[in-house]
Amino acid sequence: MEYDPNNSFHRKALALEIKATLLGEGLVPEERPGTREMVFSRASSRLTRTQLRVYTSIVDDEVRDLGSDSIKVCVTFDRTDGGTRGILKEARVFRTGQIEEIPERLVGRLQGAIKELKALTPCNRCGSPVLVAKTGKPYCADACWNHQGS
Repeated sequence: MEYDPNNSFHRKALALEIKATLLGEGLVPEERPGTREMVFSRASSRLTRTQLRVYTSIVDDEVRDLGSDSIKVCVTFDRTDGGTRGILKEARVFRTGQIEEIPERLVGRLQGAIKELKALTPCNRCGSPVLVAKTGKPYCADACWNHQGS
């Protein structure tokens, strides 16, 4: 069925498809202060304080109507100072085409993010992800070399 963002039934059907897909992939809904849309996440089993997150554009059991937003897949890291930092992101999943194809594209983005996440190595000092600077040098995502007492 061709997705029509002006049709409330289509927006609800797509929201159900997205939720079922994410739950099937092992992600769980989470409360995110400051956002009304549903966010799903799954913690990394290898890297401390690192999560795969999906910002769904689902608000009140239906995806938003036509607009500039899309479904976003990213990997975030919770710093020890309390902040959250994005460390990886995939291309946006636009809500166009057949309703059945949109969750399939979402799964492709999830698989891409998981592959990139698996390629990250943990810091030898603190277990946080090691990222690569623009200069090509590796560095700890939590900057553990700057923490006092480390």
